Amino acid sequence: MTQQPEEHAAPVDETRADAQAHLGPPPNDLNLFALLRLLRSAGRALLAQTALHGQLARVEWAEERNRLLQMLLATLFGFACGLTLLLLCSTLVLVLSWATPYRIPALLGLLLVHGLGCAAAWYRFRLLAARSSASFAATREELAADLALLKSRL
Repeated sequence: MTQQPEEHAAPVDETRADAQAHLGPPPNDLNLFALLRLLRSAGRALLAQTALHGQLARVEWAEERNRLLQMLLATLFGFACGLTLLLLCSTLVLVLSWATPYRIPALLGLLLVHGLGCAAAWYRFRLLAARSSASFAATREELAADLALLKSRL
């Protein structure tokens, strides 16, 4: 009796093996192999493109760092001019209480110069701050184009 179940088991196993041989690999394996072939054939191009993206990011980071440094310098200059403006306004109040004819026009001139310096620094800071939305724009565009290309190929 033990031989009979073994005889029935052999044809069933052969039928499964024949069915798997005719069907080929499962669909997931096929997609994986196609993806591996694609990556192998495009490997050098992907590495070159990645290197180009790295170079572009470095260039844009240098530009962004320069913009931030200019913003810092404009802020420091504006702060120095504002502080000086406050000190000169205080000095003007003291001078107006004195009765000297030449100190008032000189202090008004200095107030005007430092006030214009503060206004120029504020104007420059606002211009630099407005350009922040353009930071790394080329890198973002290139990455989006490459991702779109990769999605269209897959």
